[in-house]
Amino acid sequence: MFRILNNEKNKRGDKMFKFIFLGVFLFKEILEYILMKININYSISEKAKIPEELKEHINEEENKKIKAYLKDKSFLSNISNLIDIAFTLFFILLLFPKMETFVININENIIVQGIIFYGIFLGISYILNLSFLLIKTFKIEEKYGFNKTTFKIFLSDLLKTIILLIIIGIPLISGTFYLILNLNNWWIYLFVAIIIFQFLAILIYPKFIMPLFNKFTLLEDDELKEDLIKISNESGFDVKKIFVMDASKRTKHSNAFFTGIGKSKKIVLFDTLLENHNKDEIKAIFAHEAGHYYYKHIKKTLFLSTFSMAAIILTLFLLMESSLLNNAFNIDSIYTKLIYSIIFISSIFNFFEYISNHFSRKNEFQADNYSKKYVESKHLINALIKLHKSNLSNLTPHPLYSKLHYSHPPLIERIKNLKSKGGE
Repeated sequence: MFRILNNEKNKRGDKMFKFIFLGVFLFKEILEYILMKININYSISEKAKIPEELKEHINEEENKKIKAYLKDKSFLSNISNLIDIAFTLFFILLLFPKMETFVININENIIVQGIIFYGIFLGISYILNLSFLLIKTFKIEEKYGFNKTTFKIFLSDLLKTIILLIIIGIPLISGTFYLILNLNNWWIYLFVAIIIFQFLAILIYPKFIMPLFNKFTLLEDDELKEDLIKISNESGFDVKKIFVMDASKRTKHSNAFFTGIGKSKKIVLFDTLLENHNKDEIKAIFAHEAGHYYYKHIKKTLFLSTFSMAAIILTLFLLMESSLLNNAFNIDSIYTKLIYSIIFISSIFNFFEYISNHFSRKNEFQADNYSKKYVESKHLINALIKLHKSNLSNLTPHPLYSKLHYSHPPLIERIKNLKSKGGE
């Protein structure tokens, strides 16, 4: 009698966890969809006027183009997200258990089973996302004059990416399963392994991975180079060379970034940045990036991400060591439990991104103010306006959406900040 009652209790518990799992996943996805719709409707409405501070820089035709670009991008993104939700639910409720049975019948080795399992899932996901990437690149980006990628370059990038995913992914998956299968407190060893991998990635990426996709040449303008190296060295990012990346063969978007550690340190300017901005504006943008390094924003972000990674892996360990997933979804293998655990945990920790974005925006204001150590604030303001115009960036995001999703403050907030701190 007691055994029957316990079985009934366990079944109710399994159903409850399944309900919680699906509820958390759908709540996150529906909330994100609603926030996106609110932002789009707000930003493309007739009420979304050109801010007063930008009227002398952006006219009505340009604003209409910005809104049209946002509408087209968001429409494609909405469709992609809805299909992705349906796709994930289909796998959660039906295909993952069937895939588990399928790979068990192929090979007896659990690690090999896991590699095949993830190969199937990631392969299908990649193909699905590829169709939207093609539309975005060759339809939307082409329509608004951003795309410079030829199909040959696109295909070459695609093949290189797949090869890198296979070379890097198989050892990572195999190593993860080995730790789970052979160690009791495997989460500690997995955490340490991920930290080591991240360190190696920062070291290797600028030196070996980036040159596979882009050509890097030394900055030829000696006067500008000396100014930028001085700014860089004073921020603590000691380098002797500035590189220019041939971004224009793929896009008209502009950027500059610091990357790497130790001897792999590299400072990179997009060639589009040099084409679209004068020297003072480039120095302002560059000084902003140097400000992140000066205030140790990168180290602080790495520390926070390391702390959150530890929390995620510990949660992963607790979930996988329990029988909740086995009973709720009728699964057994570690690779199947791992994918369910990742989906569930990523849905929960997604909300911590809102907090992370809050601190990121504060860092951006601080880096903006640092740039005034080298140039007048008007030069960064002009550079930011040019960047927003050339990238057709949203000028009037919904306040709630920008607070939750923007890692950088909206343009108007940055301009007001620069002017209020001794600017024009």
